[in-house]
Amino acid sequence: MIEYNKEEGIAPIIAMLLILAVIVTVMSVYFNTYVPSLKEEAEIDHLSGVEKEFLSFSSDLENAVWQKSEGRLSRSFVLGGGDVFLSSVKSGGILEVEEDARLFNITNSTGITYNSSLVKFSYEPVSNFWQDQGYSWQYGYVNLTTGYGENETTPLQYTDMKETVQAVENKSGIFKSLFDIEYMYNLVFEKDDKGNYTGNTFLNCTEVTLTIASLEKGEKYYVSGNGVAMLSLETGIEEIFFNETQLNFSVNNDVLMGVNNTIWECINEKLVDFNSSQFDNVEIVSCYPDATDDDIGKDLDILFIDPVKVTIRQVNLTVSAKV
Repeated sequence: MIEYNKEEGIAPIIAMLLILAVIVTVMSVYFNTYVPSLKEEAEIDHLSGVEKEFLSFSSDLENAVWQKSEGRLSRSFVLGGGDVFLSSVKSGGILEVEEDARLFNITNSTGITYNSSLVKFSYEPVSNFWQDQGYSWQYGYVNLTTGYGENETTPLQYTDMKETVQAVENKSGIFKSLFDIEYMYNLVFEKDDKGNYTGNTFLNCTEVTLTIASLEKGEKYYVSGNGVAMLSLETGIEEIFFNETQLNFSVNNDVLMGVNNTIWECINEKLVDFNSSQFDNVEIVSCYPDATDDDIGKDLDILFIDPVKVTIRQVNLTVSAKV
């Protein structure tokens, strides 16, 4: 008959229990001490990637406004982050494009209006493992947004908001290139009834091309979750032709950040340059060569004696949020 030592059977069980206790202790320390810090670090890396794509898309957008040519581009990033080894739970985010403001209008003698507008877009974190840190683009620059208070924003590309306002007022960024005017002209030699030259000459404007850049919200403008999202920009150009005797330029005075003054000054400068040609078939150009604060914001006009061919080149830059 074989006899078993009871102590020999208990020893392996005790060893396994000790090993399990060590594993549980190690896992407890890992999940309670290291995982939160690792998830915070992973979230910081994720938000850094979002910031990079927002700044890159802002530059892309500014270049597209300057170039005014057809095309499309996009920037992709992950909406959520914070996933680490043995803890794959991720945060989420919301990417949204919104209409912002009407900037200026150009109206012809029949009352048809052509507009330039602006959009804004933002990333808002959801269930973040670090800080409630988001990003927004508005008036041509990127903001860092936080959840510490309503409308708590900090510009990323400038040291403070005062410097940001100065940059806008100094006509930097996109607002200097939202409008442009080009024109063609002929030198006409006057003849009498017999077909002989009288010696009088006239410089006549024969064609005017007005380029209007406008930022529009796309059909897809909202994405949420923790997967990959995309900010996309598509530029389309439409040209409208008509004969015209009058053009009115009106800037929206309700736009913030001094953007309205910047746009008005840019349009006024280009009309002053147009007026310097002193065309004989232009009745009046309402512009201000030595504009003062009292002049800024007033409507600007071009009146022709006879109808002139006008081309409206509408450049629509559509910003969308997609998956």
